[in-house]
Amino acid sequence: MAALAYGKLSIEQKITIAGIVLVIVVLVGSLMFNIITDFVESGNGPEFGYRLDVEPELYEDLGANRYPYNSGTQYPSFSSTVAIEGACISDPEYVCGGSGVIISSRWILTAAHVVEMLDLDETYVAVGSDYENAEAWYTAGAFYIHPSWGGVDEELPLGFDIALVELSEHISGVYPSSWANQDDIDDSLLGATIFISGYGDYSDYEESYCDSACLDDGGEYYTQRRAWSNTLDRILELPAKADGNDLMELRGGHLVYDFDSPDENNNPLTSGNLGFNFFTGQDYSYAGGGDSSPNPQPLEGIGVPGDSGGPIFAKIGTKWTVIGITSHGSVTSDYGSVSFNTRISVHAEWICSISSSLKPISGCNQS
Repeated sequence: MAALAYGKLSIEQKITIAGIVLVIVVLVGSLMFNIITDFVESGNGPEFGYRLDVEPELYEDLGANRYPYNSGTQYPSFSSTVAIEGACISDPEYVCGGSGVIISSRWILTAAHVVEMLDLDETYVAVGSDYENAEAWYTAGAFYIHPSWGGVDEELPLGFDIALVELSEHISGVYPSSWANQDDIDDSLLGATIFISGYGDYSDYEESYCDSACLDDGGEYYTQRRAWSNTLDRILELPAKADGNDLMELRGGHLVYDFDSPDENNNPLTSGNLGFNFFTGQDYSYAGGGDSSPNPQPLEGIGVPGDSGGPIFAKIGTKWTVIGITSHGSVTSDYGSVSFNTRISVHAEWICSISSSLKPISGCNQS
């Protein structure tokens, strides 16, 4: 009989066990909800960077500042957004490239991972809303990659994906964009409406990413400049990069936003989310804590391959200012994807270290 006593539980023990089981059920249920939400949010849709309930041509109209998206109080000018194209170092028979933004008459700001794969002698910059029918082409004269950048495989989460392209001649007919040239100038922009532009690859070919969301502009490839809006969900300044026993003084930074769906059910950066998408394999835990509104912008979107290096605009005071450049995110680029973008203000000192009296960069004080 004594042996049977060990199999009996008191009422207090039963209550305790029931409580533990309930907690486990809640935790498992929460985990499963997040997993199911991730499945619904990502990898399932053909949206690929733009809202399916909006005509895709409107994103082109915004990128070209066609009516009713004329530049001014409500919308920035996207004319400074350029296409960067050149022969791939890995295979000169192929073309590599991305996007960038004019910040001075001879200077283009872009992503490090865009220029590191380009042959300098065969790299060109196109001005205009359609780079297949560009208004002008300019030759690249030099690349300046951030010294803390160590390549896509290791450095993307650290916020050093930034580079400058020096042109061989001055650009004419396009006003350079103002940029965040102070390290604290964008601190108060959390929750602000932002606009992003670039020359994303929506061409329909065998290895394209866009699937049923591919676009056709009548040319051999899709070559339009597009723009979209979003809400700035995170502003991050990251610790200085550790390099062996030395701690470099230069710090990285990200601006982060997500792609909310029209039904407001896709909001991965909301408070308490897991920070990892099981079905796309995207880890966005390094976006840090915070919250995010589920309400999409009228032309809500997110970057796709080809948009890398393109600018993020926000209004600082009364002036539209480039505060970031597109860096990386989920390949699927559908509802629920998260976009990480290099924060420019934390790199203002490095940008201005490249400037000189002979080759000045607007926004830098020349000695």
